[in-house]
Amino acid sequence: MNEYFCPKCNSPLRISNHIILKGKPSDSDVFGNLILFEPILGDFKVTSHPSCQMKEGVRMEFFCPVCNANLSADNDHLAHINMTDTEGDNYEIWFSEISGEQATFKIKAGQIAVKYGADSHKYTNHWGSGPNY
Repeated sequence: MNEYFCPKCNSPLRISNHIILKGKPSDSDVFGNLILFEPILGDFKVTSHPSCQMKEGVRMEFFCPVCNANLSADNDHLAHINMTDTEGDNYEIWFSEISGEQATFKIKAGQIAVKYGADSHKYTNHWGSGPNY
C-alpha cells in the first residue's frame, strides 16, 4: 500500500486504512479537527467528527497532525502531501481544499503523472496541463 508523509517534517500520515490530517474551514478561528481520507487515489470519501463543519464549496485548510505545518500550496486552493508507492517511487499528491470538490493530482518531477476526479479539469488548461508544481 502507498505510504503518505508530511512534506515539512516527513512524519507518516497513513495509519491503518486512512490518511490523517487536521483541517478547519478557512474562515474559522477554531484550529480544527482530525479528518480521515481514503489512501486510494481517486477515492474521495472523507470522514470527520460531526463538529467539523465541512460545508460544500467552502475552502478548508489542512495541517500535519504531527508538526502542525500548513499543507496549503501557493496556488489554486490546493494542498499537498508526499507519497511513496509500493515500487518505492516518490510523488507529490496535490488535492483540492474546496469541500466537496473532487480533484487530486499525482505529481512526479513537477509534472502531472495522473489526475483524479470530476473537478480536476478546473486546475488544468484545455491541453490538460496544470500549474507548475
